[in-house]
This record gives sequence, structure tokens and C-alpha cells, in this order.
Amino acid sequence: MASQENMKTVSLSKVQGRDSLKNDIFFFSNGDQPIISIVLFCGDLQNESVIMSAHSQFGNLAEKWSFESVAKLLLDRVGSNTGVQLWIIRASRWSQNAFAFYDNFVRYNAAGAPDYSGINNVGGTSFAAWRHLDALITNAVSRVEGASIGVPFAVIGFSKGCSVMNQLIYEMGLFYDEREFIEDLQIPSRLSSLTWLDSGHNGVNHLWPTWTAPLARLRHFSSLPKLFIFATPYQLCSGRPWNFRDFNTFLHTLRTFRLPFYSDTFFNGVHWQCPPSDGIQMLTDVSIEAHFEILECFPIHLCISPNSTDLL
Repeated sequence: MASQENMKTVSLSKVQGRDSLKNDIFFFSNGDQPIISIVLFCGDLQNESVIMSAHSQFGNLAEKWSFESVAKLLLDRVGSNTGVQLWIIRASRWSQNAFAFYDNFVRYNAAGAPDYSGINNVGGTSFAAWRHLDALITNAVSRVEGASIGVPFAVIGFSKGCSVMNQLIYEMGLFYDEREFIEDLQIPSRLSSLTWLDSGHNGVNHLWPTWTAPLARLRHFSSLPKLFIFATPYQLCSGRPWNFRDFNTFLHTLRTFRLPFYSDTFFNGVHWQCPPSDGIQMLTDVSIEAHFEILECFPIHLCISPNSTDLL
């Protein structure tokens, strides 16, 4: 098990991305010889421990779900000395010190929900989110002794962080005709998987990727990163039927276009049988802990393995 003492930790302030954009990045690793990198976009409430624990309403969540605690959890789960590099990207804007906005990757509307209608407006260019992510990690690697860019990359979004995942997969499809450019970037050329963990935000559309046009174009790629989709009843049975709707639409679209993916649902740390679309009902006993606990039970080894074969 990795301890705080033997887990390498580096806080990187204002890492340069594309153009003049910057994000703070938190780096963690559990081995001297990197073999894979995980890029993680966390959800609302989550921050470094010193900030998260000071919140008057949600500070009690910091002990288990701060950046540092989640990093230790994930590195423990993959095993010590396995050469995993974990890069947690902090959102560039916050509301009430609790609600995250990844403005450098995604455009948000006045209500705070991600807006994918003008996807080029994020940066006035194609692959804006991918360009920013690639520049961020490339520059971050140069600031961390022993870090490597020349390893496979697994990108994971949790909760609000999945708004970035949606942007990334939409860009891959929409700009398929310019794929030679994205293939020249460091991270996309080494991308092994994309993972959605209990995706959600305060909007009523695109809770999960549902935009058919870009998803359909993904089938033309000669090779694709593996796609992993995991959810809990915290999102699917919360009285917000649009999340359950978009979850099923995403899976249906992937099946329709024969895109390889793996999906599962969890509750209280174990597999949970998701009800059929016509049988969904609100569950009143699902706490926010059930939401965070997906970080403890999703099959991380499957998501970061270059040889995953358990795909549909």
C-alpha cells in the first residue's frame, strides 16, 4: 500500500497550456520507472486538502475525497511501485469555493452548465481542449523530475469532470478530417482509454455524450482509445431523469455504431443492476458518499491496462 510518505507529490501552480491559458496541476506517483499516466478531472467540491477541509459545508468530505486522498486511493488500488503517474488538473474557476468550472476546456452557459453548441468557441480553433491538455501535460512533465511524456495515457473524468470528457470525445469526432493534427500531439497519440465516472452537472442535456454526429464519426478511426462508462444510482436515480436518459442514450449510440466500450453500474461498492429505462425510479437512500465511492470500486486496472479485452 502506498503511504503519503512514499508517494511522490508535486504541486504545480499555473502550468502553461495553449495560448495564455493556465491550470494548476497536482502530480502523484508511486514508482521510479513510469509506465503509464492517468489524467484525472475531479468533480465539484474536490480540491487540495487545505482548501477543501476549510469549506464550512463540505469540509467533512476532504479526509476521503480531497486531491491527495483520491491520489493515495487510486495509487493504492493499482499497487505500490507500479510506475503510475497521476496528474490531477484543477478547474480554473470556482463558484462558492465548491463548484468547479473547467473553462479552459469547456464553455459553460450563464446557469453553469456545459455548452457544446459552439464547440469551436472554446478556443476559436479545432481540438481546443485537446491542444490545451496536451500543452498542459507536456509543460508539467518538464517541471517534474523523473516524469515522462513517453508513456500511454488514460484520461478519467469524475462527476463534473466528465464535462471535459464529453468535450474531448466530441472534438475527436467533429474534427475527424483533421485527425492528422491530433495524432501529432503527445497525449492523443498515446491515448489508451477514456473513462467516465458517474457523470453529472446541473444542466439537463449532455450529462453523458449524446451528440450523435461526432460519435458516429468515431467509427472511421482505424483505432480508438478504449471507452469505459461507470455510474451509480446517485446520478441515475436521483430524481433527475435526464441523467438516466443521457446515460442510456450514450450506451445505445455506442452500440449502434459498434464502438467498443465497457460499462457497469455500482452501489455501495458492488455491482448494482441498473433498472430498464421504463423501470427507473428515484432512490431516496442514496447519499453523496455513494457517488464518491465509485472511485473505490470502478475497475481501475481494466481502465489503465493496454491489453483490455473485456469490451463489447
